[in-house]
Amino acid sequence: MYDLGFGLNGLVSLAIAGLALVVGLWVWFLVNRASVRANEQIRLLQDIAEQQRQQTALLKSLVQSARGDSVTDDDDLSPALDFKGFIPER
Repeated sequence: MYDLGFGLNGLVSLAIAGLALVVGLWVWFLVNRASVRANEQIRLLQDIAEQQRQQTALLKSLVQSARGDSVTDDDDLSPALDFKGFIPER
């Protein structure tokens, strides 16, 4: 009953348990770090997409003012290519 805590076998099993704990913590750290970096990249990509939408709206308004007439909205012409609000799966 007391063999696990005493002797060479107990010391080896404690060393293996400690090593498994350290390896588990290291793997958790790497997965957590990758998850945080992926979330940051998603946020940055969403910011870039929002800036591109704003630039597109600005360019449309500039073209409209340069022509002096009304420009049809391209989003109405191609509803199959509508990616507004699209969130890619991870």
